[in-house]
Amino acid sequence: MSTNLPFATRLLLGAALVGALTAPVPARSGPGVPQNIPAKVEAPKTPQEHRAMGEMYRQKADEARKDAQSHRKMLADYKKWSYQPKSSMEAGDIKKMRLHCERYIKAAETLAIEADELAKYHELRAKELEGK
Repeated sequence: MSTNLPFATRLLLGAALVGALTAPVPARSGPGVPQNIPAKVEAPKTPQEHRAMGEMYRQKADEARKDAQSHRKMLADYKKWSYQPKSSMEAGDIKKMRLHCERYIKAAETLAIEADELAKYHELRAKELEGK
């Protein structure tokens, strides 16, 4: 899948994602706290480890897409039920919410694309290590 992001931006996003995954994670639990992320992530060395890492990135891509979709729905609902001024000017609270949702949707979609690319990379590495 191609993206309009420059290579350097994609590289930085990937590095940031890897950095976030390798950072120490404080022990927390409860609603909204992901339970499937290990406290320490090491570079995969075997085909099985690469496949597991690829699956983790596929799950992250799915979660990011769900987040983007929920913000699309939130934005549509907010526009439907919020006060709409008679003039062509957008009310401040509506604009604030619209901009928030649009930025969030864009960020979530970008994260999903990056996670998909990393999943493909790890699947390729697994095949290479198996000699396929």
